[in-house]
Parts: sequence; structure tokens; C-alpha cells
Amino acid sequence: MGNVTKHPANAPRKRHDDGQIIPGDDYDRLWRAQQAAMLLAAINNDVAVAAGVSHDATAAVAEYIRDDMLEILNHSQLTSESL
Repeated sequence: MGNVTKHPANAPRKRHDDGQIIPGDDYDRLWRAQQAAMLLAAINNDVAVAAGVSHDATAAVAEYIRDDMLEILNHSQLTSESL
């Protein structure tokens, strides 16, 4: 997982901001990422070996999830910005 772009957790926020809004397409992407994460969590080493799943494959899925989540966060808007 090479180039990690960090979400600006320390970005200044106004006191009345209470959430973020994402478009419907990004909501679907969140669902797919959640399903992929659940699949990764369910596969232990024995299952992965028996199924022929390599470490590279699981790392690629994890990287896909990370990249998709960062993109979704970058597209999101604070609730106060959408009003």
C-alpha cells in the first residue's frame, strides 16, 4: 500500500457542523467497500490458503477499499456547506 493520502482530520470545522453528506453513488460505493471489508475479515489464513488466495490479492482488495474510502471522503460535503 504505497502512496497513502491522509484525510485532513485536523481540518478546521465550524462548531455547528454535525455531519457530512455524500451522493447516492458514493453511498453505493460505501456499501461495496463494506462488503469487501467483511469478506476480508471472514477469511483467515487457512481459508485463504485452501482457496488459493494470495497475500497480494488480499492486499489489493484492502488498497482498493482504502482508495475508494478516501475518494468518497474527498467528495463529501459538510452539512453546513450543502445548505
